[in-house]
Amino acid sequence: MRQLTVTTRGREGCAVVTLRGELDIASADELRRGLQAARRAHGDHLILDLDELEFMDSHGLSVIINCHKAVTAGQGSLALTGARPIVRRTLQITGLDRRLTLYDTVEQAAASLRHPADAPAP
Repeated sequence: MRQLTVTTRGREGCAVVTLRGELDIASADELRRGLQAARRAHGDHLILDLDELEFMDSHGLSVIINCHKAVTAGQGSLALTGARPIVRRTLQITGLDRRLTLYDTVEQAAASLRHPADAPAP
């Protein structure tokens, strides 16, 4: 099991939060703290880069859903990028792939934030 690491960088008016490792009950609070810090530092437009996320359970999904609710309530946005097949499957099984915006790359997500009319419908 790989411990979750959460790193954040600013990019074009938003925060890119990169997850590495496994997101589960033991690491959900780490993500929650990382997302709160990203919002404080960069505002309510977030890109969650899942390219190096190896596993995600319902606790991780809960943190992501709560973040989505919080940022959209503040007129912000949350986009997910680079989900591996196992993570994408979790999103599909729960129906969250229809509720959250998924992109293949951070670049695509950042472009959609610059040009919201070009964004795919959630």
